[in-house]
Amino acid sequence: MQWGCMDFRLLTFGDLRLVDGTGSTVPFPEKGLLSICFLLTSPAQKKTRAELAEFLWGDIPLDKALANLRQTLSRVKNRQDELGIALLVIEQATVSVNVQAFTSDLALLNAGSQTDPHTALEELLQLGRWDFLARTEVIGGQARMWLHAQRDRIKTQMLTTLRDAIAAMSKDADPTVIKEAALRLFEAHPEDETIYQILGETYAGEPQLESARHIFESRRKYRWGELPADPDPQTLSVARRLFERQRSVAPQLREVPGPQVEIVPPERRGPPKLALLPPVNTASNHQAAIFLSSALLEDITVGLCVLKTVTMVAHYTAEKIALHFDRAAMLDKYGINYVLDTRLSFDGSVYRLFAQLIYAGSDEVIWAERFSMEAQDLPHQHREIGQRVVASVAGYIERNEFSRDYFERNPEAYHQYLLGQRHLKHLDLPDIRRARKAFQAALKENPYFSPALSGVARTYHLEWLVTAQGDARLLKLAEEEAGKAIATGQDIVGGYHQFGVVKLYQGAFDESIETFKLAETISPHYADVIADYADTLMHASRPAEALEKVERAIKLNPLSPDLYFWTAAGANYCLERYDEANAYIARMAEPAQAARLAAASAAMAGDIRKAKTLARRVKETYPDFEIDTWLSIVPFREQWQKDLYREGLKRAGFR
Repeated sequence: MQWGCMDFRLLTFGDLRLVDGTGSTVPFPEKGLLSICFLLTSPAQKKTRAELAEFLWGDIPLDKALANLRQTLSRVKNRQDELGIALLVIEQATVSVNVQAFTSDLALLNAGSQTDPHTALEELLQLGRWDFLARTEVIGGQARMWLHAQRDRIKTQMLTTLRDAIAAMSKDADPTVIKEAALRLFEAHPEDETIYQILGETYAGEPQLESARHIFESRRKYRWGELPADPDPQTLSVARRLFERQRSVAPQLREVPGPQVEIVPPERRGPPKLALLPPVNTASNHQAAIFLSSALLEDITVGLCVLKTVTMVAHYTAEKIALHFDRAAMLDKYGINYVLDTRLSFDGSVYRLFAQLIYAGSDEVIWAERFSMEAQDLPHQHREIGQRVVASVAGYIERNEFSRDYFERNPEAYHQYLLGQRHLKHLDLPDIRRARKAFQAALKENPYFSPALSGVARTYHLEWLVTAQGDARLLKLAEEEAGKAIATGQDIVGGYHQFGVVKLYQGAFDESIETFKLAETISPHYADVIADYADTLMHASRPAEALEKVERAIKLNPLSPDLYFWTAAGANYCLERYDEANAYIARMAEPAQAARLAAASAAMAGDIRKAKTLARRVKETYPDFEIDTWLSIVPFREQWQKDLYREGLKRAGFR
């Protein structure tokens, strides 16, 4: 069947999809649609194959990315031949977008900017949802930066249009469009304080404010109950005026015009926060050095978690902040006081990492230095960067902690260790085994290198998880390597961390808990340790304590890995808080990983239709899944937890 060219429309807000003239979805390769979006938003709507491959698969070597691109473009071409039209023009060296072959909802953004604000809002409301590529996942730093930039650009345009419409609205004008636009923008960006203020002001003009009160209460719980940033005083001011009007109490008049801060923010709680931001250069020929620099900073971050007078922001969140379009806003949002900003340079022979320690409150540069990234220099740079941070931020705190001789004995050992850490960014079996090989190479250079011993232990327990064969030998090997790591580095948290994880999977709950308790004492701000501690408590039938722990981990690492939310969901399920469990699963980047738990939670909450849909998807992926087999592998201390999971899974339709 063939369609005319104007029958196709690309929808980018909400779900990315192609529709025909009747509004029905037209199947098309998702990477092809994402490529169209990228080209449409680029100054030149034509890219080389290498540029497009780097955008779509930026975290893998270029040759592999190009091979993936060839396969994708082949599928795109076959589909275009079936449809009888070319949305993408695929040539030997380049790919371009055929803008005459379809329409796009992005055109409304350009059209809206050429009309008056009120009319522009009416046109923008035709988009439906205002969250650009809401459920589309991108891979690699370049693609993430592009997506952040597009979302920020669109949000800024919509916010500006809304403000202009509010300013131009007369007293007797119908506010329906403005109210709907404010709510739509808030739904797309519930984390934005400015948008929340506008929503509050918009609803404050209504005689009945119960809906606005409900919005305020729910967002306050989400925004301020779970994130470590204090409420913005201006937002509290809006809420206060809103509630005063509802109680028919007139706000106090101010002699000075303009916005006033009505609440003095509380003093900062706890020690100052420090984030080590990795470099984000995106050129393909620098990726190996980028990965190595990021691994070095992650390792330094873990080492600095021993400090008691400074709270370290977890490396996962630091990476997200480094890639964000507006870093300053992110630092302010999460209450981060100090930041180590880094950039990578190459002079033709040597890579150098430029680092500057900045006080976020005033942008004051405390110190700046360049560090060689040659393999033989890495141990020295680990010590140097760590000592400079300690001396500048923590003052007298244990300056000699970062000159331990196991970093100094053999630079190649540390280099191999960082390579192993890099491989563990991708948790498939080949990469796990590559990581083990790198850690073992480090141990050949220095058999007493505790971090590498911890790394080997981690690869064994990860292989046990990934293969899901219940191979007790792998856990025994992990236990032995973790024990060696503890013996050779008694004040380093890695060995205790891995030992605690292994003991959990062996069903030794008390031993696991005691090990994590000691690990948390050594590094009280190490978010990954605290999250795994929470997982142990949950499996040990102590879900309330587990939830408290994992919520603390989320505060330390607010842009959390999925595992944190998964653990929080499991704890809530065991507390029979099924809606809260599903809310945490919804925050996962890849919620399909927790589909079994989501199905059980939905079933126990009474949403059988949703539960059976999720169960059907699980069965498509794991056709041999059986409840009793699964429960026999997952460690639970008390029978009631197994019974609760069994009931939820059966209600969802599993057998």
